[in-house]
Amino acid sequence: MRDDTASEPSLLSTSGLTRAYRGGKGVFDVSLKLSAGEIFGLMGPNGSGKTTLLRLLATAANPTAGRISWFGTTDFRDPSVRRRLGIMLDQPAHFEQMTGYQNAWFFARQFGLSEDFARERLDELFNWSGLSEARGQLVGEYSLGMKRRLNLVEALVHRPSILLLDEPTLALDYRGELDLIERLQLLGLTGTAVVLATNDVHLAERLCDYIIFLHNGRVIREGRVPDMLTEVAGSKEVELQLNSPVDLDGLRRLAAVEGASVQGDVVHVVLSRGANPAQVLAVLNGTADLVSVMRVRQPNLGDLFLKLTGVVLPAAHR
Repeated sequence: MRDDTASEPSLLSTSGLTRAYRGGKGVFDVSLKLSAGEIFGLMGPNGSGKTTLLRLLATAANPTAGRISWFGTTDFRDPSVRRRLGIMLDQPAHFEQMTGYQNAWFFARQFGLSEDFARERLDELFNWSGLSEARGQLVGEYSLGMKRRLNLVEALVHRPSILLLDEPTLALDYRGELDLIERLQLLGLTGTAVVLATNDVHLAERLCDYIIFLHNGRVIREGRVPDMLTEVAGSKEVELQLNSPVDLDGLRRLAAVEGASVQGDVVHVVLSRGANPAQVLAVLNGTADLVSVMRVRQPNLGDLFLKLTGVVLPAAHR
């Protein structure tokens, strides 16, 4: 865990945070500290505990062990805590038979905004989100992308101190993703802290100050983005699209291979610094017809996760 003894007081902190479910799922012994303006990224495959951790931080679930402190209090029932949180979890919750604007108005008033201020904020956020023309449309008629953009409006309307976002770019188009990145960067500059669960490595590298890798409910690596990327600096990521099965164990035994995994018909291989990608083809006994496509690129956070766990982070879907 990083040393923050000299930094400013945290908005949110956890110690030994655990939520265990039957069957061994959950999150275990998570300790973190979030200060004003910081953007944390939670990364890990499906079932790694990202959503469970976000639900705990959002007061939507209770821990079975450990503690959470929000703004200096550990009482998750304190209304002042919830009023300072902006939350977008995995499944948007809306009143389907109400319009988008009526849903957002309900949230704004629940957070205590005056009518004038709520109207001002919602006008600005509906314009920003691209939902202005659909503000009078029933949410039941919204697409998934529209519902998630409405969820962002509701999470931002009261200017929270902490934003908790689960896969915020899911179902957003490219323009929507750029708008969200710009908004979150601005919020960070003005002191809002953000925790986002994402497997979009490009989003995480561009936006996050600090990354936590979760695997099987536990933190396996954490750190500042530049520091984590140095762990794979100089190495290469090779993607092989195959026409038939490959000897994955044989690839992993190569001295130059730091990690290898398969997704469908694509094999992902992380090569150590200075290694020649041709070494990967050599272990395939020169059968060129086995490989239909080969790509070589500079490594990213996903490659570090593969190196540490042997597991490929699932691609983020829009």
